[in-house]
Amino acid sequence: MKSKVTIIIPVYKVEKYLSRCLDSILNQTLSDWKAIVVDDGSPDMSGKIADEYAEHDARFVVVHKKNEGVSAARNYALNMADGEYIMFLDSDDCIHPQTMEILYTIAKRENVDVVAFEYDHVAHKDADAVNFAPNKMPESFNKIYDINNIKYKYVKNLITKSTNEDYGPRSWYVQNSMVWMRMYRRSVIQDIRFDTKMHVFEDTLFWSRVLLRRVSGVITRLPLYYYSVNANSALHAGVKQTASDTIAGFSVVADEFRRSANTRDARIWYKRFLWSILSRVYRDAIRTTDINTRSDIIDGFKKMKSDGILNLAPGLHAKRYRKRILRFIAQNA
Repeated sequence: MKSKVTIIIPVYKVEKYLSRCLDSILNQTLSDWKAIVVDDGSPDMSGKIADEYAEHDARFVVVHKKNEGVSAARNYALNMADGEYIMFLDSDDCIHPQTMEILYTIAKRENVDVVAFEYDHVAHKDADAVNFAPNKMPESFNKIYDINNIKYKYVKNLITKSTNEDYGPRSWYVQNSMVWMRMYRRSVIQDIRFDTKMHVFEDTLFWSRVLLRRVSGVITRLPLYYYSVNANSALHAGVKQTASDTIAGFSVVADEFRRSANTRDARIWYKRFLWSILSRVYRDAIRTTDINTRSDIIDGFKKMKSDGILNLAPGLHAKRYRKRILRFIAQNA
């Protein structure tokens, strides 16, 4: 039976945090949900903990598979998801008890594709709260929201409000590219998948492809997500992100925007996403002492130039780095 909300949870080496995560789903004020928990070959007791929840509540669906990384785990769950809306939750994090009810209510009220929200910045900055124990939840976790009086901003095309990189924190903009900071209409993302070669910017690429579809959305500043720092939980632990993977991934999406998006949307994405990433890669290139890394970046930049991807550089930041990258290519011809 289809659910109102399907929440996707990749699991790897989180036995210390997983119960807190799954309890936060069990305690949701919206009861019509399904949780797809993907045990990505975790070597600890995480898979067994997930199975115990599934034994007691059929709304938990647990999948055990070999370790292939967070993107592959999310893709596996996306193939199974049947909810009207889809959410993502990292297994060492948790969500406010009203999260699903609030987001689903607003989504239906405004008939939008995406509802964007925030994580609890106060808890995240607090050393004790960031790694909070299951019996020590932040104070805001117990706050009760009046769903009928929640402030939010309706946006017809979310790409115009897609990131706060250029704006102040009090503006109505989507605050980050992290995939878990939004709820998505399944029919919009059902054929979008994460790039399994990406281990650093996979969220940004996924979000970019969602934006390419000119999605409508709602933005609220409610801090409904509790983000915990846990270095051991990275599903891609031991897998190195290469500069060539980053350039290749963004080159593909840049070409999709160039071919499919209107001029305004393409300029927005190139300015706020592509050139933000390329400037970082360029800085890595000039600082690295690793010959192979430098060579990979040069080859990637050369291909981007030959494909015409570097031609569109809107804004002073993009124009500045376009000149630097072209000079870098010429110096290493």
